[in-house]
Amino acid sequence: MLNILYTELAEQDLFNLFEIISKDKPTVAVEYITKLEKHIELLQYNPELGLECKNKNINKDCRILIYEDYLIFYRTSNKEIHIIRILNSRTNYTNKI
Repeated sequence: MLNILYTELAEQDLFNLFEIISKDKPTVAVEYITKLEKHIELLQYNPELGLECKNKNINKDCRILIYEDYLIFYRTSNKEIHIIRILNSRTNYTNKI
């Protein structure tokens, strides 16, 4: 099982997402973030679950896990998964990785 680590940007992305949802529905915000994090935990046992970034025309060494409208960008190493960013699929994400 691999450890999952979040970059500061990914943590900020999660916080921003929580803030947006909680403005209208605080309870839903907690549930949504919990489900998103559980989805990310799938990577502990299946680190190659996501698409390679090059399949989305991103010239970076990373992978993308999709959760509903969000793209979870990550890299793997020997014992860790680094969550780089968590971005809405409707944003121009190619220059934010």
